[in-house]
Amino acid sequence: MDEKYVTKAEFEKFQDEEFKPLREEVRELRVEFVGFRQEVRGDLKAVNLRIDHLTDKVAMLGASIEKSSHVMMWIAGAYALPMLFLLYKMLLGNN
Repeated sequence: MDEKYVTKAEFEKFQDEEFKPLREEVRELRVEFVGFRQEVRGDLKAVNLRIDHLTDKVAMLGASIEKSSHVMMWIAGAYALPMLFLLYKMLLGNN
């Protein structure tokens, strides 16, 4: 008999001893993978929510910093005007 052909008994032996256990193992791995994938998706959703929250916080901080820089400019202007006035008086007084 040619080597490329097997008997029905050999095929059934292969199927029972090697193929069926491998098929069961693949099914178990598939179920385990699906569970793992769902777990990872849940973790990614949590991470995305945290990133969105942090992005909102950064935007609020940026707006707050911009407001405080405007306030600092007004304060600097309030201090600079009297000093400029005194400098102007000193320059006029020396001429």
